[in-house]
Amino acid sequence: MSPQNPQRVDCFSVFTAADPSALLRVLEVFSLFGVIPERCHSSRLEADQDQLVIDIQAAGLPAGRAAQLVRRLDRVITVTQVLHSERLEAERFRAGKLQARAA
Repeated sequence: MSPQNPQRVDCFSVFTAADPSALLRVLEVFSLFGVIPERCHSSRLEADQDQLVIDIQAAGLPAGRAAQLVRRLDRVITVTQVLHSERLEAERFRAGKLQARAA
């Protein structure tokens, strides 16, 4: 991929009950589709400590895969809401980050 071609990154915000198994259940969906997330972060909502939000980013998903993930995440028993968005990330910035991490 050339430096001028941005890579699409799919961003998921999954709202779920703050249950000990919630994070594993959500990540299992990505595993079932063979997706290794670029980033994953979870935290309890300040306004409602009984709710957990899990933010996941996945790069380079095939066309339609994000919609499949959203539908499957919606069926997880503890999940109350799934939000999805896309952003573009230039490959040159990713390469710079990887080099900085290796140093």
